[in-house]
Amino acid sequence: MNMIFVDAENIGLKELSKIEATIIDKVFVFTKSDSIAQFCEQNLYHCLSDYPSGANQADFYIIAYLSRILATLDRKKLASVKLKLYSNDLNLIAAFKFQCNLLGGTCDIIKTKNNTVVPIAAKTVSPSEQIYAQLHSPQALNQELQAKLGLSKSAFTRAVNELAKANKICRSPESKKKWVRR
Repeated sequence: MNMIFVDAENIGLKELSKIEATIIDKVFVFTKSDSIAQFCEQNLYHCLSDYPSGANQADFYIIAYLSRILATLDRKKLASVKLKLYSNDLNLIAAFKFQCNLLGGTCDIIKTKNNTVVPIAAKTVSPSEQIYAQLHSPQALNQELQAKLGLSKSAFTRAVNELAKANKICRSPESKKKWVRR
């Protein structure tokens, strides 16, 4: 038998409707939404909404309800029950796992959102920084370097002048046509 806990405030009605529960499974749905409550009534899910409104109140109630169930089941019955949580809330998931492990229950966590890592936008590198990065060894500041860096002639010239004025670059002692970092 499965005991399914659904953080409906977190996953919503669309994901709730995708849950496949058998007639012997117990499904506990935590929500304040009337449309989700109607859905629960139609599907014989137990809708729990008698918790205070506010941040994380459903999460606290889920953990309290889970703890109450775990405390009332003896070890033999607990071994035959699979506890499942539908949520994307990482803090709730951690608390749910902790309670299950503490009292010896086995649990499955079902996240309804893809765990795609969103890359952080690359830092914009100024033309001055691009040119400075190229000058590890003496190099000519010419059209080839400008094209390689993808800079306009005016942006390239402005950046070279900024670096020279700030004394970050100087002409190479080997060749007056090449530049190097100071």
